[in-house]
Amino acid sequence: MNKTAAAKAPGLHAVRLGIAILFHPADGFEELQKTRNLIAAFIIILLTLAVRIVTIYMTSFHMTSLQPENADLNLEIVRFVIPLVSGVIACYLITAIMDGEAHFSQIFTAMSYSLIPYVVFAIPLAALSTIMSRGELGLYNSINTIIWAWVALLIFIQLKVLNDYTFKKSVGVMLLTIVAFLIFWGTVGLTFALTNHVLQFVREVIVEARYLMEN
Repeated sequence: MNKTAAAKAPGLHAVRLGIAILFHPADGFEELQKTRNLIAAFIIILLTLAVRIVTIYMTSFHMTSLQPENADLNLEIVRFVIPLVSGVIACYLITAIMDGEAHFSQIFTAMSYSLIPYVVFAIPLAALSTIMSRGELGLYNSINTIIWAWVALLIFIQLKVLNDYTFKKSVGVMLLTIVAFLIFWGTVGLTFALTNHVLQFVREVIVEARYLMEN
């Protein structure tokens, strides 16, 4: 019996921590700072991916521009995982420069827990969309915006709590993190575009050379 209780304890603690972060984020992130449950973080990420896939198929067709038959699930996963990982890296690097106290694993775990509003409310919203009319699209978008604003607020709070920043410094670090994130992806996008143009030019040269050799 004791072994069973011990096995359940981490799971129960993760659930309680998630609820605390949802409604009392400052206290929740302070508690998270002491535990760093990476397993729970990965579970939340998997749940987020699962929720995203479910909402693609559940959301009413007149409430979304992405129809299930046009959805690329692999692309949807990549579009979520890569920004999350790069966001964690950008946050860690900026906080390391700005005298932050959080470790990489703490930031990764806190970022994962910050996704809980989406995990909890995205499917109910998708279900609600099936009984909403096209005229209520504004209401649907507003609720969706509130969910993601909640996620953004939790990310800000975890940045402040984990690094023991003042509010003013937290805002500055948050802005620097966003700028670093945008610069990184801007550089990646530019590199990809230039590489694509170079490869296209090389292909055209090869095709032209073959044509001249054959004629």
